[in-house]
Amino acid sequence: MNLITCPGKLLLLPPILYKFILLSSRRLKPTPFNNKNYTYLGLAALSVIFIFIAYTRGMKADVNGDYHIYWETGRNFFGGQKLYTPGLLDGGFTYPPFAALFFSLFSWMPFHTSAFLYSYFVDYGLWVVSLILVKKIFDHLLPGQNIVMPFILASLLSIGFYWHNFIWMNANMPVLCLTLLGIWFYINKKFNYSYLFFWAGAFFKVTPIIFLFFAALKRPVKEWPKIILMALPFIILPMLLRGSISAGIADWQGYYEAFIAPFSKGQTDDNIISLGIPVILNKLNTGNAELGYEPVLHLSEYALKILILAIQVLIVGALTIKVVYDKYVNHNDDFSAADLCIIFLITLLLPGRVWGHHHVCTSFIYTYLFILLRDKKILFGISFLLCLLMNFMTKGSIGQTMTDFLRQYTYITWVMIFIGVVIVYYGYFAKRERLATV
Repeated sequence: MNLITCPGKLLLLPPILYKFILLSSRRLKPTPFNNKNYTYLGLAALSVIFIFIAYTRGMKADVNGDYHIYWETGRNFFGGQKLYTPGLLDGGFTYPPFAALFFSLFSWMPFHTSAFLYSYFVDYGLWVVSLILVKKIFDHLLPGQNIVMPFILASLLSIGFYWHNFIWMNANMPVLCLTLLGIWFYINKKFNYSYLFFWAGAFFKVTPIIFLFFAALKRPVKEWPKIILMALPFIILPMLLRGSISAGIADWQGYYEAFIAPFSKGQTDDNIISLGIPVILNKLNTGNAELGYEPVLHLSEYALKILILAIQVLIVGALTIKVVYDKYVNHNDDFSAADLCIIFLITLLLPGRVWGHHHVCTSFIYTYLFILLRDKKILFGISFLLCLLMNFMTKGSIGQTMTDFLRQYTYITWVMIFIGVVIVYYGYFAKRERLATV
């Protein structure tokens, strides 16, 4: 922590936040909602409050949580021990070796001290950074539009997912911020930085690779070798720090066996709180005898995998065709806000492993959703209520029976599908119709 002095103000802020706050404040217009002085004061107060929240969370962390896996893997990284143990019931460590290197930054400290600092600087600090980046990106993508209220609504309605990530000490914030930085540099035509940040996100957690895939499609083919070569630092550095090439190769073999192999063969997480289209289909096919829900589809295991694969190929293929058409027919190598939202939604809908805390990117998706619907009161209200309910899916709020029902039938994923349909229609087709009539 350090003290940072601004004109007439003395603010207590994590150092990582100051530069982003300072840069973003230049774009904020002085309204009752976003006056930069109120922003500074609010963040200062929130930062102080979260010191105590993060300290409490860190002191209560135990060996059964995800963070203990991260902390232990970070210790093993420089201790010369195995990073991966395929076949564990809880999955064990399932991120690439570059992520293990990141967690080693927190693993030289005692566990509870490390958990406190990780909670504060990563899960809280990057929460704030991610929102600032979302605001900056939309200010750039939609210049001249007042996005303040859609952004505030998105920030509030996504709190449940951010809080889930914070309270369970998950690792989604570095991935989200790296992805948003990749987007920020891409839309500002600083493509090399964009590729680096997308690669960093992909080597932390594989899902951002899809952003890099579509970015590469947008760029000239002659840049593809350079894009591929820019992955090398994220492969070589962990190998060198592990002490030998053989240890680095063993790490990648372990990662493949622990994560890539099972999910590339169509595996889905078998848990009532699992999310995503593959999980929806699996739940409809198996039911839940414990809760009294009968199977609906009655497909063989092979037929179910084929159906899931067909949906995945159809959705990714459709967006690929759209991106290629924009590039080579419309001569447009920019991403629209709708494009970026659909890519984020793909990461929430198509993988075999999706959890509630992965939905921190809804701060981005919701912002565009409410920009599109600001003049459509009924649809705006329906969308608002659907998103709001996701923050109250606990037995203490809506009862155990309703909570089990919404979890079993993956309510959150159905809402994401609904949002995707809205964005596709109003972000692509309706916009094209309006342009055609001008």
